[in-house]
Amino acid sequence: MDFLGVGVPELAVIIVLALIFVGPRDLPKLAGRAAKVLRDIRRMSEGISAEWQREVNAVDLDLGGVKELADELNAAQSAVKKATSATLGLDDLVSPKPAAAKPADPTPADQPPTAPPAPPAAPTPPEETASRDTATGE
Repeated sequence: MDFLGVGVPELAVIIVLALIFVGPRDLPKLAGRAAKVLRDIRRMSEGISAEWQREVNAVDLDLGGVKELADELNAAQSAVKKATSATLGLDDLVSPKPAAAKPADPTPADQPPTAPPAPPAAPTPPEETASRDTATGE
């Protein structure tokens, strides 16, 4: 038998010392008080342990919701990255591939580019007076 690290020999020594210092008449009262104190300590420790377990479970439940939200956020983030990289070609922007050599620019860098040629002018309509002159014979 081992109670709180106290074996049978140690318990016998404690009882003998209590008999010497307290006396045989007050020893039962002292034992009753000691039993009551130990009972109260046990109840308090069980209450503290139960309260601690309830708090740990509550935190686990709260963290479970946070973990679910974090998983959903990560899934949404990867879906957005996948969609944008497929749509905009962001894979090339993030990790660019070596570009092939570009052909030389036909216009020198110091020359400004020439403007495109102007469109041809619209034909002018014949004058109305000329058509009237020919109709009247003048």
